[in-house]
Amino acid sequence: MGMIKVELLKEHPRNKEFFDDIEGDRWQEFVESIRTSGIIVPLIVTQDYVVISGNQRLKAAKELGLQEVPCEIKTYEDKNGLTKEDWMLKDLIETNLRQRGIGNLNPMKLARCVVELERIYGIRKGNNQYLGGGSALSAQALPNISQKLQEEIIENTGLSRRRYFELKKLNELIPELQKLVEEGKLTTKAGEQLAYLEPEQQKELFDVLGESIAELKRNEVQEIKKQLEEYKRTSYSLQETVEWLKKEKEKLERSKKELEEKLKNIKPKIIEKEPDDYRQLKEALKAITEQSNHITEKLNQVLKEKEELEKKNQEYLESLKKLEEMNKTLKKERDKFIELSREYERSFEEEKWGFELTHALSDLSQEVAGRIAAVEVLLEKRNPVNEKNTQMLLERAIRTLEEGIRKLSKWRIREDEVIEVEYTAYSDSDL
Repeated sequence: MGMIKVELLKEHPRNKEFFDDIEGDRWQEFVESIRTSGIIVPLIVTQDYVVISGNQRLKAAKELGLQEVPCEIKTYEDKNGLTKEDWMLKDLIETNLRQRGIGNLNPMKLARCVVELERIYGIRKGNNQYLGGGSALSAQALPNISQKLQEEIIENTGLSRRRYFELKKLNELIPELQKLVEEGKLTTKAGEQLAYLEPEQQKELFDVLGESIAELKRNEVQEIKKQLEEYKRTSYSLQETVEWLKKEKEKLERSKKELEEKLKNIKPKIIEKEPDDYRQLKEALKAITEQSNHITEKLNQVLKEKEELEKKNQEYLESLKKLEEMNKTLKKERDKFIELSREYERSFEEEKWGFELTHALSDLSQEVAGRIAAVEVLLEKRNPVNEKNTQMLLERAIRTLEEGIRKLSKWRIREDEVIEVEYTAYSDSDL
């Protein structure tokens, strides 16, 4: 371990792809701890001064104006089937997950950590099932590694098994929904449920609801998923029936054409009695024609059912959109009502305050006037007042009144600035 100049250290180029900066009060506390205690755990850096672990400590050091920070240099090279860059990336992800704690991570970025580690572990263990390249973030390029390797990643990162597979599933969301998760608009739970839908279903749902899809509750997502899966199954079944009927119709049409050709070739010019084979061909043609007509009728019926199913699905999606618009309207009305209620409360508190103040000032004036009048009556009975104790109390009373006048006078405004306000009288029970 040694001290390295801050100006030489560089952030890993993919650090921001997987980790957010600490922000808010937690960041201020973090900076303050380094200001008072210094950097206790050294940064881990490559031989080229790329920071593997300690990007937040480096950022804090720059903010505090530190010239040098303690570092541990680790040498990276190609080995065991992994490139130098992949070894660096593996350490970057694992050390940051262990040191920062999973509570400080963006769920979508954490999901990328999971799938990136699966890619690296798959290569390191000679797993050739991974079909992606670079950063495997699309559903089509998700790695497929053994359960043993997944358990190893779980142990090395400190994630729970449930959290691990929940996060991995987020990578199967379409980019639009991944963006909502990353921005904190769509919860991990709701995102996981949406990820079980086919990409085209996710896209269709997003096109209908837009970003308001993020306001769906988990049970609502599950219900939508159930509806879309049912539509998918029924639509697939109908499509299979359509394909089969089309093939059967093509077969019958070919047979019908062949029979018509045979009849044309063997039909005598002058017929006294139809040959048996000719009669059999005519009967077969009639049967095939009837079958063809039946198949055509059935095909038209199935196509109609499929069209009605698609129409119902579209109506369902439209009803979702209308429901969402109604929810938005209700939310606006609710917010408006809450604001009116708050405004009323503010107005009531203002009026209550004004009443209490005028009541207190009125009581003060009456109390002071009454007390002064009582003292004045007593003083007039014996004048002048020669007792030292009485004179001392009189001086104290005068000072108290003067102090009271001084305190109240700071609230006085010019006479032309006084606004006359009519206050509603309340009883004590009202207040």
